[in-house]
Amino acid sequence: MCEPQVKYLVSSPYGDIIMDEARWQMPLLYNPNFTYGHYLEAIKAFISKGGYRPFIEAVNEGLKNTISLSDIDEILIRTEKHGALYHLASIEVTVKGQSKKFAVNVAISRRGKDWLNHEFFVLKQLNNRFDFSYLPSVYFLGEVKSMLMFLAEWFEGYYEFHISKDKHGRQKTVLWDFNHGYKSLSNEQAKEIYKQASNILTIYYDTCEFKQIFPWHHAAGDFVVKIAKGSIDVKLITARRYQSMIVFLEEGNINPLMALIYFFLNLSVGMRLDRFNGIGDVAWASDFCVDGVVEGFFEALRSKEHTGKYNIGTIKEFISLLKHFGKDDLELMLNSLMDIYKNSPEIDIITGNLKRHADKLYSVIQTLPL
Repeated sequence: MCEPQVKYLVSSPYGDIIMDEARWQMPLLYNPNFTYGHYLEAIKAFISKGGYRPFIEAVNEGLKNTISLSDIDEILIRTEKHGALYHLASIEVTVKGQSKKFAVNVAISRRGKDWLNHEFFVLKQLNNRFDFSYLPSVYFLGEVKSMLMFLAEWFEGYYEFHISKDKHGRQKTVLWDFNHGYKSLSNEQAKEIYKQASNILTIYYDTCEFKQIFPWHHAAGDFVVKIAKGSIDVKLITARRYQSMIVFLEEGNINPLMALIYFFLNLSVGMRLDRFNGIGDVAWASDFCVDGVVEGFFEALRSKEHTGKYNIGTIKEFISLLKHFGKDDLELMLNSLMDIYKNSPEIDIITGNLKRHADKLYSVIQTLPL
């Protein structure tokens, strides 16, 4: 078997860095018992298992073509991102001048492996159940050299975004475009991102069984954004769990409208949370975020109603119910959600902003047309 040439790189905001011998021997971030060499060799072994057959099948699916191993000119394996649970790498395949990129999620710790294994099957389940293109396709899962990993679709041209500060200390939103450099976004662009992210999560919310994609977090880079020719498009790169979070009532007594309200309220809080520059102190997004959340949420509900998947009356009735809640009512219900965040480092930021958040939410709800 004639194997294609494989190169190892480090992704950075300033372009690719060649993985030299010194970097090859460096301890792997978050897992210092392994080197970057061990990590990259494991990824190479993962995609080459079975004579590359599962990998070639994924390439064919991604390229919508039929190729063989001998058609591949080059494979680039890049380290992309490291976290306490997962490591993320990319695989770029070049075939006759055409390239296709894939993601490899890698877990080393027992906890990381448990989450990664579950996530693989959740993504498969959701992609089989829903005819949407918001989540990545996943191809195959395997364990190599004590590392569990799966191959997934890479959203080309999509990048993380995070709250940052300008030189005057004012909040701004920055797109982490590794190809063209970091880009500061306008408030209108950021609002559109929050709108689309809220729409995505609401589209997947099950109004009958109360299942939802959770947990998710902006600080983890779970949502990615593509900005091209003035248009904005948002994707969700992960779905760690898909289940009901309803714990405040007995199963048989759950009111689906109240369950939807609590989903909405929790969505409004979660969307405001980030970390400055992705890794710094906890950040709380500006009020325009709430406008985006409400727009995206109701856009998704109307889509559900149009396709017969809303199942709990009409959107008009739901808006009418929301409008009956005062500011104090909203704050009380938001406070009842704080158990979700009680062990989180974000709890102080949330509780410190909860009253103002309830006030803003109330004012936006009152503007909704019936």
